[in-house]
Amino acid sequence: ARNPLTPFKMPSLKMGVKMPSLFLALLASAAAAPATKGRPRATEPPSPPATPPKIRYVVTEEKQTNVATTKGGARAPACPLGDVCTTGPCLITDGGSCATSPDFPNLYPTDEGCTIYGLPPVGLDVIAFDVEGDEDPNDYDGDGDKANECMAHLGVNGVKYCGTSGPAGVVPSDGTMTWVSDGSETFPGWKVCWAAQPPSLPPPSLPPLAPCPLGDVCTTGRCLITDGGSCATSPDFPNLY
Repeated sequence: ARNPLTPFKMPSLKMGVKMPSLFLALLASAAAAPATKGRPRATEPPSPPATPPKIRYVVTEEKQTNVATTKGGARAPACPLGDVCTTGPCLITDGGSCATSPDFPNLYPTDEGCTIYGLPPVGLDVIAFDVEGDEDPNDYDGDGDKANECMAHLGVNGVKYCGTSGPAGVVPSDGTMTWVSDGSETFPGWKVCWAAQPPSLPPPSLPPLAPCPLGDVCTTGRCLITDGGSCATSPDFPNLY
């Protein structure tokens, strides 16, 4: 019997001697395992997601200005407070207290428009108004009303004015008037004011007439009394006067 105190010696491997497969598997696993020193390193927890930066909102106060929008929706240039301004070919007249259609009192052009803005909240004074009337039986604007087809019109508070009826006494709630002309007929147009106008001066008086004998017909200037006092003619009639 072998002495139990005698160390066990690994038998030498000789060529052709097959080692048990389990023993070979243990040796291969030990060789493949990475060498570690000390205690195994604990798995670190995943990093928390990055916090998005805070967005700072700054509220600014916009100074109120006297502005309007054009027919295409673009913002009209700022108008100094207290003034009345216009876009397009309309005119501001009478020291800033009236507006007219383009070329007034001559015929206004076709296919043009403008916006008068900055109007004070007072009733409008219509000095003259002669615009293409509403004579078309069709509902071109699609609002279901065939009686307001003013193709050329002055618009105040959403109401179209055409023909010979202007916005007399109407207070422009949003401070604007809008003019549009179409491509058909043209007329002398309009003049609208928003301040009291001075009364019209009376026409100059004619010089007193010279006495004319009773029963006679007399004339001043170059007109002629003919046919024994029973007719009158323009100067140089029948030639050009």
